[in-house]
Amino acid sequence: MERKGNMEKIIIAGGEGFIGKKLQESLETRYEIINFDKKNGQDINNLKNLEKLSVDYVIHLAALIRSKNPEKMLYVNVNGTKNILEFCKEKKAKLIFASSSAVYGDSKSPIKEEFVKNPLSFYGLTKLMGEKLCEFYNKKFNLQSVILRFFNVYGPGQKKGFLIPDIISQLGKEKIILRDSFSKRDYLYIDDLVEAIERSLDLNSFQILNIAYGKSYSVKEVAKKIVKGKEIEFLDNSKNKDCIYADINKAKKLIGWHPKTSLEVGLKKTITR
Repeated sequence: MERKGNMEKIIIAGGEGFIGKKLQESLETRYEIINFDKKNGQDINNLKNLEKLSVDYVIHLAALIRSKNPEKMLYVNVNGTKNILEFCKEKKAKLIFASSSAVYGDSKSPIKEEFVKNPLSFYGLTKLMGEKLCEFYNKKFNLQSVILRFFNVYGPGQKKGFLIPDIISQLGKEKIILRDSFSKRDYLYIDDLVEAIERSLDLNSFQILNIAYGKSYSVKEVAKKIVKGKEIEFLDNSKNKDCIYADINKAKKLIGWHPKTSLEVGLKKTITR
């Protein structure tokens, strides 16, 4: 397949997901985008139909976040990442790998990139394994890659199963029911995340960056910003006071990025769209 003029070509693995769709909208006027997603019958463990393509970048967003089958999660998240890396090595393409704050586990905040990684979930473990593969391919084959550790991303179009869309989905009910009210997390609006991914395309060295807002909010604080004039019931009153937020100074320094959307503004945009 030939290039469209002088446009560089980007494969977005997981292009039909919440982040992938927004990323495509932002990049498609400046890059030739190839949307690669299981919803289109495509599989990161089978890249044969991409063999004839010339590619400049691969943005790897494809992953299983939840699964009752650990072997399936390993196959998709780890073996799939290995296949993507092999493809990038062959095409001499740069990789942007979407990792997660889940690699840190129960870490003291503000969390810096060099902190000890101690994932508490199988998903976090597979993401850490994916990071190690990226590091190995960089050292062994000089494959250029950037690892972005996403914290709690939210915005319009996000499906239920995450805090903010779960709250919004209950706004038509008389009472909002949530679990733990005390856990504090670092919430980042989707547009800011997309900008960070775009800026990381220009990095010319192997790097690992936290991508977050840099401030934490409790479940109760988030809920009260969304819910007005209704009762909120919390099922878990264990007073779990864990607090997770990121140090984002490295991203500010290396890619000149900082989040622009406050939680208040981001929630308003999420609810009204």
